[in-house]
Amino acid sequence: MFENAIQIAGIIDQAEAYMLMASGVGFLGFPLRLPVNKEDLGEKDAARIIRTIKFPHHAVLITYLEKAKDVIDFCNDLGAGIVQLHGHVKVQELQEIKTSAPEIKIIKSLVVSGHNQDQLLSDVNQYSEFVGAFITDTYDPTTGASGATGKIHDWNISRLLVERSPKPVILAGGMTPGNVRGAIVAVRPAGVDTHTGVEDANGRKDPVKVRRFVEEAKIGFKIVADTEPVEIPIDGILDLHTFHPKEVKELVPDYLKACREKGIYSVRIIHGKGSGTLRKIVQSILSRLPEVESFHTAEGTGGGWGATSVVLKHIVK
Repeated sequence: MFENAIQIAGIIDQAEAYMLMASGVGFLGFPLRLPVNKEDLGEKDAARIIRTIKFPHHAVLITYLEKAKDVIDFCNDLGAGIVQLHGHVKVQELQEIKTSAPEIKIIKSLVVSGHNQDQLLSDVNQYSEFVGAFITDTYDPTTGASGATGKIHDWNISRLLVERSPKPVILAGGMTPGNVRGAIVAVRPAGVDTHTGVEDANGRKDPVKVRRFVEEAKIGFKIVADTEPVEIPIDGILDLHTFHPKEVKELVPDYLKACREKGIYSVRIIHGKGSGTLRKIVQSILSRLPEVESFHTAEGTGGGWGATSVVLKHIVK
């Protein structure tokens, strides 16, 4: 749900909501009942707008409420199916929300303040079971605001959280059309969020800035997708069609090693028919590997000469 998510918070009115959705924004944030910052609109207006937001777009209640009952009641009053919690919410309260209102998706904030990564990693461990995603943001010591500060934090901390979290992490804090692409490439978050970073001098969302933010975010997500390592299932079938021939020399030995470690000793390597060049490369590699008991070009149900069947030596324990 949160993969490649683009969220813009601080919706002012219905016209702005329509503009954001038309520009490709998937998540519209409504900050309400805040301890520091002023709300962008009243709760009745927010509820009216939220009820017009339909899939594939989503409304997100952003609040500092800490008690499960208060959060559930507020979500129901507004018609919001996602809540972003920035308060000091206890694990028991998150558990109560998940148990009593499983239809409500929870995003829990991870507010970066100086070098507090150890505390944030601890938060990830204790909250992960009960949330659908996390969102990083920036603490402002001047105002005391935990999020919605418009300030950038140390992206290295957010990158660490992305790497350690079992749940998606959304990056917020000072995101603008000018830095969102670089932020995505550096941090590799599931999604990004901005508020003031796309506003004009009057505090309204600027359509030009919004469209550029969406475009730059999508480019960033594509760059990350194109450079992400491919996770290969270790199931005894290695299909080389999606790999460059230069990768084969390292890929084949590593894959066979992983198979043996999982107790898989019969492997099929699919290299295609073609000119037979890739088959020759694969079989040349196999002939030099001491862990290979035997191999032969597969026939019939084994895939014809488009595959090579390999028998590996058993690991002696």
